[in-house]
Amino acid sequence: MMTRLTLAGCAVLAGCLGSVSLASPTLAAPRLPAGPAYVYSPSFPVTITVRTVPALAGVRFTFDGKVMTTGRRGVVSRTGPHDFSGHTLRLVDTRISRGDRRYLFARWAGQRDPNQAFRPTVRGLPMRANYTVTAAFAAQCPVRPLLTYQSGKPINPARISLMTVRSDTGLTARLNPGGSTWLTCQTPIYRGSTIISHPLTYSVQSVETSGTNVVHAGIERFQPASNASPAIVGYFYNLTVTAHDALFGNLTGSKAIVTFPNGLVRQVLFGTDHTAALSDLPQGYYRVKVKAGASIVSDQGLRLSRNETVNLTAVSAADLAAIGGILAVAVAGLPLLSRARRRRIMGRLRRQRKEAVSA
Repeated sequence: MMTRLTLAGCAVLAGCLGSVSLASPTLAAPRLPAGPAYVYSPSFPVTITVRTVPALAGVRFTFDGKVMTTGRRGVVSRTGPHDFSGHTLRLVDTRISRGDRRYLFARWAGQRDPNQAFRPTVRGLPMRANYTVTAAFAAQCPVRPLLTYQSGKPINPARISLMTVRSDTGLTARLNPGGSTWLTCQTPIYRGSTIISHPLTYSVQSVETSGTNVVHAGIERFQPASNASPAIVGYFYNLTVTAHDALFGNLTGSKAIVTFPNGLVRQVLFGTDHTAALSDLPQGYYRVKVKAGASIVSDQGLRLSRNETVNLTAVSAADLAAIGGILAVAVAGLPLLSRARRRRIMGRLRRQRKEAVSA
């Protein structure tokens, strides 16, 4: 009996509630407005961190026009609400001087748009999640080379007309032989999915004087970041010039005439020992000749790469007279010889004369 009453009561109650829900407008299901779908945008803080490589304190940036400055670790951050707008980050200090270093802006990393990697201003930065943007700088260091001979004695910088170096990244630069030159000593590179500051190594390509290079290109190397005064060795040698008589071997000559690699001609008088000595000549190609009165002396070329002595042969009037006398005696005795033998002897005498004159 109770069960039947309960079921009946429930049916009546359900009917009542159903009629109420249909009749009451306050309990009707809400209707969404027509048009584009709404996107739910939660409001929570987002932080963009900006750092410099290498770490530089006091570097100024603006984020949407508001200035922010890096701390002693080269880092500064900006926190704002999550949104879907594009924001602007600008590097204010693109050139920085700090004592013996100069820093030049090179590129961004983490700026999202690759087309803006090398511009001081980056536009359209999102504020949807935390991330880091890096401003990378190339560093310049002053370099003052110390030029020396092989003995360690300093070379007068005024002797040097040109000095060039090349970095391991292919960068070529000219150095001031007698002063300081600012060289790029650190450059940003990617390594292990991050950007780091890489120290550059330079090789000496040329140190030119008198039209010749006195170093071996690419051999001498240095790092400006750790060595501001690299010692660079130039190769210079001594040259001694003498001459002797073609037939009798006697020393002869009054002066040496030396043509340098750049075409400059230098004349040096012989001493009492019939020699002319030239010291500290830059390595390179030279031509040497001797003045010996009316004697015939052919010039000689040589590549100076060590201390050298050049002994030239002079053909004097006495040599020519002696050769003529020998030929006359030989010719006088020729009728006594067979025709074939005369030909061989005459040919040999002509060759000897030519060799004596050419020497």
